[in-house]
Amino acid sequence: MPSAIQDSSAPTSGTYRRLRIHFFAVYGMMGCVSPYLPIYLRDVKAITPGQLGLILAAGQSGVLFMPALMTFLADRFRLVASLLGGLFLINAVSMGALTLAQGFWACLICIVFTQLANQPQIALGDGLFFSLQADRRSPRVKYSSIRVWGTMGFIAASTAIVAVYSLGATVAAMPIVALGVAIAGFANTTALPRRLGAPGSGAARRLPTLEAARVLAHPGVAALCLGLGLMVMTNAAYYGFYPLYLTQKVGIDARWVGLIATVGVTLEIGYMLAFERLRGRLGLRGLILVGGICSVVRLGILAAIPHPSAAIGLQVLHGLTVIGVLIAPAMFLNRLAPDHCRNSVQGLYVMLVVGGFAIAGNIASGRLAEIDLLVLYRAAFAVDLLGLILVAFALLRGGIIEPDEPAASDP
Repeated sequence: MPSAIQDSSAPTSGTYRRLRIHFFAVYGMMGCVSPYLPIYLRDVKAITPGQLGLILAAGQSGVLFMPALMTFLADRFRLVASLLGGLFLINAVSMGALTLAQGFWACLICIVFTQLANQPQIALGDGLFFSLQADRRSPRVKYSSIRVWGTMGFIAASTAIVAVYSLGATVAAMPIVALGVAIAGFANTTALPRRLGAPGSGAARRLPTLEAARVLAHPGVAALCLGLGLMVMTNAAYYGFYPLYLTQKVGIDARWVGLIATVGVTLEIGYMLAFERLRGRLGLRGLILVGGICSVVRLGILAAIPHPSAAIGLQVLHGLTVIGVLIAPAMFLNRLAPDHCRNSVQGLYVMLVVGGFAIAGNIASGRLAEIDLLVLYRAAFAVDLLGLILVAFALLRGGIIEPDEPAASDP
């Protein structure tokens, strides 16, 4: 089997160390932006809930093509460091520009470019890990030991924002902290492999995106993606408007929003460290179902009990929700993907599910939030429940057969 890394004879522990730092920086960006962006746009840029929904939806529009484009380049030309470095530079420029942006359209453009970079970084990081593990000379590394560094990056960035508050700053400092994280992520990419293997040989000459589409077109896999898409659609209600729910519906001061999110992410570390044991007991299918159930329960609590203790207490469900709805599906699809289009399967899934459904979710969430946040969460609960039913049907009765060996390569 050819080496996965063209720059050296085989992947090393140093390669995985750099990949951990990559996830730390990618999710560090999310830790800066995700909890505070709605409040930042509301308080600093005077953006309304309806406009916020449109901005978040426009930000997701890049996910309709960027992950597929970036992972196509990764599969076809085996690029790594240049793609990831360029995406971090986009992050840095867009966050710097956001500090100067005035008005709805300027803010929308900055968030679009931020999102153009964020989602491909996750898909490319996943694809890089799976490609490294496909080399039989590579050290055997558990995915959870890599992904947990993303969790720690989210916590570190959110905590940094709280520290900035304690020094007398306001949420207006959020883009500056995010810019610093993006620069650190760019610096790390200079030590990542320049290429994976040799481009243009064997199955790589086929169009990898088309091959990936065949994987996702299996009826059971398509039903799974539809169900997960509906669940991702309701994630827009949670991630985009939960900060406003905390400050408007349950009366929590804005400075604590990031710290509350950090509670859930901190608990997520425990779930990530126990990931392999959970996977051994439940399997990837079981983890997806458990995560979906937690997602439905979480939205049900928000819809039915607008109280600080309930809103904060539901953070105990966050880790299992992330594992089941965001992490396990990527690993499950990787088991179904041949080597020559593994990156593209991840990219196409992100484009169709994480992108398309998230755009619809953000637009609908903004409209419903204009009526009332409780109306939003009641509607999200119903859609999430429908998604869970589809996911359960696909996994239990959809005829999806996993290969004996994960990440199977071409013959």
